[in-house]
Amino acid sequence: MLTIIWAALAARRAQAAAVLLLALLASAAAAAAPSYTAAAGQALWRYELSTAQPNERRVRLAEPVEYPGMPGDPTRTVFADRVRQLTPAGFDVVLGAQSGGVAAGRAGRVTSNLTYRAGVCERVAVTGACPRATARGQVPEVMVSTHTAARLGVGVGDQFTFGAVPVRVSGVYQPLDVRDPYWLGEELIRPPAADTATTSIPGSAEDAIFSAESSPLADDVILSRSTADLYATERLLDGRSVPDLRETIAVLERDGGREGYGAGSSLPSLLDRVTLQRGQLADGVVLGAGLLVLLCWLVLFVAVGSAADQRRPEQGLLLLRGVQRRRLWVLAIGEHAVPVLVAIPLGCLAGLAAADLLAARTLPAHADVAVDATTIVFAAVAALGALAAVLLAQARMMSAPVVDLLRRVPARIRGWRATIGDVVAVSIAVGAVVQLRSGGSPSGLALVAPIAGALAAGVLLARVAMLAGAAVGAALLARGRTAVGLALVQVARQPRFRPLIALLTVAVAMLAFTVATSEVASAAYLDRSVVEVGAPRVVEVDATSRAHLLTAVRAVDPEGRFAMAAVVSGTPAAAGTPLLAVDSERLATVAAPHPSYGASLADIARDIHPPAPGQPVRLRGQQLIMALSADFDAEIFGGHRVRLAITISGRNGTRVALAREDITPGRKDYDLQVPECAQECRLVKIEIDAPVVSRPLTVQFEELSTADGEGESVVLTGAQLADLQRWRLLDTDDTSISTASGTKAALVLKVAEGPRARPAGVGVLDSPFPLPIYLTRSKGTSLGGSHPYDGVDGTPTNGSVRGLVDRLPRLGASGLIADLEYADRLAVASQNGSEEVWLARSAPTDVLDRLREQGLVVRGDRTITQVRADFDRQGAALALRFNVFAALAGVLIGAAGMVATASAEQRARVATLVALRRQGLPPRAVRGGYGWPVAFAVGSGALVTLVIWLLTRGGQRLFSDGRSPVPTPDWPTVDRLLLFAVPAVVLFALTAVVLGRIIASSVRRRSGR
Repeated sequence: MLTIIWAALAARRAQAAAVLLLALLASAAAAAAPSYTAAAGQALWRYELSTAQPNERRVRLAEPVEYPGMPGDPTRTVFADRVRQLTPAGFDVVLGAQSGGVAAGRAGRVTSNLTYRAGVCERVAVTGACPRATARGQVPEVMVSTHTAARLGVGVGDQFTFGAVPVRVSGVYQPLDVRDPYWLGEELIRPPAADTATTSIPGSAEDAIFSAESSPLADDVILSRSTADLYATERLLDGRSVPDLRETIAVLERDGGREGYGAGSSLPSLLDRVTLQRGQLADGVVLGAGLLVLLCWLVLFVAVGSAADQRRPEQGLLLLRGVQRRRLWVLAIGEHAVPVLVAIPLGCLAGLAAADLLAARTLPAHADVAVDATTIVFAAVAALGALAAVLLAQARMMSAPVVDLLRRVPARIRGWRATIGDVVAVSIAVGAVVQLRSGGSPSGLALVAPIAGALAAGVLLARVAMLAGAAVGAALLARGRTAVGLALVQVARQPRFRPLIALLTVAVAMLAFTVATSEVASAAYLDRSVVEVGAPRVVEVDATSRAHLLTAVRAVDPEGRFAMAAVVSGTPAAAGTPLLAVDSERLATVAAPHPSYGASLADIARDIHPPAPGQPVRLRGQQLIMALSADFDAEIFGGHRVRLAITISGRNGTRVALAREDITPGRKDYDLQVPECAQECRLVKIEIDAPVVSRPLTVQFEELSTADGEGESVVLTGAQLADLQRWRLLDTDDTSISTASGTKAALVLKVAEGPRARPAGVGVLDSPFPLPIYLTRSKGTSLGGSHPYDGVDGTPTNGSVRGLVDRLPRLGASGLIADLEYADRLAVASQNGSEEVWLARSAPTDVLDRLREQGLVVRGDRTITQVRADFDRQGAALALRFNVFAALAGVLIGAAGMVATASAEQRARVATLVALRRQGLPPRAVRGGYGWPVAFAVGSGALVTLVIWLLTRGGQRLFSDGRSPVPTPDWPTVDRLLLFAVPAVVLFALTAVVLGRIIASSVRRRSGR
């Protein structure tokens, strides 16, 4: 039998080669899927780990009790030994110790932490030297930050006290990269407070003070606690699945808790993201590889079935001569098992090479591609599936009666068996599309909706093509159109052309659909990046106040060509209404426009910044003096105090200044200390703080002046105070304002009797009130209505809706936008939210240095391009890239299917055409007929693409975190679609032309014509 099998392979070398090639392609596709998925999973883990927040990368363990002594190296302690036992493989451990307390120097005091942390000296620039270990009785050495040194008034070599313990400054440090996870976010390098001055150097006076390895003390004044930060590394997933890693972290937290160390981390949230993206990646890759394997099986089925039909008479003669059917099955299995078995190792190597090439081109981080047991199993399954397709293609011939086998034309399949395949394909497609369009994240059958739809439409349209080809061909032959009519009739009368047309249709449709999805995803990534970032470049900064932010940005860009100050408070996912406050005069120039906003940025900027109703009241001097007259019965008020409070806003923030003395009946000048107004500040409001008003209270404001070392200066005269257009009454329920009658003009504030939850007073009317805003339609407030929100200072207020939009920059579909300068004028407290500087593409390259020169601390920097690249590195995007590769490979498989089908039926086709040629068939009619399946497939493929796009475009998974808050494009651009589709059609057409010429050449050679 082996000799017969070898002879069969030698006699049908072309068919054996086709089986080998297609089984190899199926094995390679199946092997590439797990190899690429494993490598991409590692790359996703490394990328997510590199971009995660510090707390998402670490687990902290801390001793439950404090021990006396300076914080030092706990390496040789019991705590360190126990931490080593608890730490799983894949974590890097950073040991440390810390003690909280107050540092006092000759210039001031600061609350900070005295900290030991391994490796700090490698991450700072030091003026002086890092602290060294000291002997008992010597002054311990410490290292302080630039800000702490300035607050304490110390330098290198100076001393100060920490918790009453004298320490010596060995060095003054500046962090090299404050975004390094080593600094634990803001735990060690603290952000500046709102009311303190800052510089371009990150940090504040409360930065950590670092001690040496060992500094023994004579007493127990300082108590310290050892800590261990366990950082996740790239090695963490080596040989571990994510569920195993979750269990490892759970065991670590449990065992740490039993030891009393405690353990808390956001590392599980990082694992959740990695798991989600890996799942999406695996789904997409399996679908792409599955499509390739399915196409290979289909091609093998068509090609082998065609070849088997040609050998029907041979099979019938063998049965007539007494050969048993089981021997024929053994021969068929052996003839095709040999190339399939050879294809398994070759497919593994080819799949590994393809996965390695894809990984190098598409992955966000380096990852090694390797062959493992899963790869071999997948390749073997694909190869065995190819063998099953081969045997299934021959099953009909093997089980057919001898009479049927001896017929030159096989009997047609009729009845339910002829349509059962179509019914199954259509049922699966309908179920998949219904599940996909039902909403929610695509899963289960919905994931295969495009492929199932393409297959169902392909088999139905192939049946239509056969019927239409027969009818049109007969009509053309009747009219004497021999060449075209004969080609159509030949296609329609050969059952093997129907699966070939379906194959080519699916190949064209899936290429077009996959490329269209990829193009739409690329546009969606860009659209979402534009909206979420807001401007070509956004720099997150620390400013001492909103006024400082505005002043600094305007100083960097006086003409308003490339920079804009902005404050963002709240997030679209949080409760309430997120606020975007911008320097509106620069909005249209700096922010990136997008059609999804539903309004132009220029219109928004104009409407949220109408002319101010009044000018701000500027103050300059370290002392405020308010001359006022109060009218109330002091005896009845008893112990209830009446105090004057004035809110001012300066470079270092907004605060309330209180008069040194309580208000008493009669006229008097009241002093308020405002050192921040030595340069300049702004008057925000004047209030009378009286928690209990026993009888009606009247206060008459007669003059406001400032004083410094050079004398007094009047800011507001009585007449100016009496101008009611300058003021806004803060509480209209039980207070009122009027002007004083008589010779001395003044502003009169009347407060009704009763308890008060907040002070009564007036605010400077230097901003429109309520603040004009633009609101997203999702909030439901109509145009012209009033909408509640938290202002830039976190104070609840209301805005007047001047316009409605679909979306806003940075906020998406939920939020409001207002003018930052007006919002700051209405604010009565310090800043709330994220301070940002938006930059246009024309911003100079040294813009960050210019911002630092204005005292802004740069904390983060992101661009539309960077965010767009981040979306490209997610699991959904990587799966799309693999699917494009799979679709391109599917086109090659379709061309291979044409060649395999033509090779199987070439002898019969040539014999038929030779006979017709000898009977007078013109030479131009001898074309083989392979162009018509291509023409049918291209037309039907375009139709199928359109249908499945309309049915499934809304359910495609483009983002790993769900659906985009920005509408995705409805249609891809035609240019990119044609860039891929035209070469595929040209390849099919050239294949058809070459096959037709081969047929024509064989006919000429055999017929002699």
